[in-house]
Amino acid sequence: MSTPDPVAGEALTPTLTLTPFDVTRKLAAELAAGDVRLPSFPDVVERLQQVLADPAATPAQVARLLGADAALAARVLRIANSAVFNAAGRPVTALPAAISRLGFELVRSAALSFALRQMQLVDADSALRAPLQELWRKGTLVAAIGYVVARETGAARPDEALVAGLLHNVGRLYLLLRARTLTSAVIETGLWEQVSHDWHPRIGAAILAHWRFPEPVVLAVTDQNAWERPPSGGGALTDVLIVATSLVPCVYCRELLDDTVTAVAPFRRLGLATADCGRLLGATAAQIQGLRDALAA
Repeated sequence: MSTPDPVAGEALTPTLTLTPFDVTRKLAAELAAGDVRLPSFPDVVERLQQVLADPAATPAQVARLLGADAALAARVLRIANSAVFNAAGRPVTALPAAISRLGFELVRSAALSFALRQMQLVDADSALRAPLQELWRKGTLVAAIGYVVARETGAARPDEALVAGLLHNVGRLYLLLRARTLTSAVIETGLWEQVSHDWHPRIGAAILAHWRFPEPVVLAVTDQNAWERPPSGGGALTDVLIVATSLVPCVYCRELLDDTVTAVAPFRRLGLATADCGRLLGATAAQIQGLRDALAA
C-alpha cells in the first residue's frame, strides 16, 4: 500500500489530531520551501558545510574548523585510522593528513553523522530513543557494507557509497524528530510506519540536496526502495545502496543470503552471486566492523 502524495505549500496547525499523512504533508511543504528544520545542529558543522561548498577550500582551512570541536576532530581521526582507510597500518595524528586521506566528501559525511548523532542524544525524548538508536545502528552498518561493495565491485565510488549508506535513512530521522514537535501521538499509529517507508527516501533526498550533496548520492537515496526498477540518474550507486541495505540481515544470518540475492535485482546488475556475497562479507568483516565502530563512536 502506498500513501498519497503530500501537498506542498499547504500549511497545517500543530495539533494532537494530526494524522501521519498530515504530518508528512506539512513536512513536505517545509522542504519544498527549503525550510530544513533539524534541531540543535552544531555551529561548527554549519560552518564546515559552507567551507566545503567552496571549490577553493584547502585541508588546512577544514582542519582549523574541525579543530574547534574536539569530539568532531576525534571522529575524523578515528575514521581516517580505521582499517578500511589505513590498510598499511600507518596512523595519522594530524587533522590535515586525516582530511587528505579521506577527502572532503567523507569529511562532510563524518561531520553530518556527528551532528545527527548529537541531535539524537540531546533532543530525543524517551519514546524516541529506541527508534533513533535503531536508525543510527542501521545507517552505520549500511555505510560500511556499501563502502566495501563499491570498492570490491568497482561499480561506484566508495566514498559516495559510504555517504549514501550513512545518510540513506536521514528522511526517517527527520520525520521522527519533526513529527514529535507536531504531535506526540502520530508515531504510535500503525500507519506511521507505512507513511515513513513510502516517503522517507524523497524527504531524505530533499534534505541532502539542500545540503548540496553530489547528485548521484541524492538520486540513490531517492530510489533506494525501487528494487526492481533499473536505476535512474543515480546509476550503479543506487544499486550499491540497495545491495548494502539488503545485506544487513545477512551480516547476522548468512542463511538468508541465497534468498536475498535471488529476490533483489541489483545483485544481478552488479554481477554478485550468493557465493560472491558470502566471500565479500567474510573477507571484509573486520573492515566493516572497524569502519562501523569509527562512524558510530
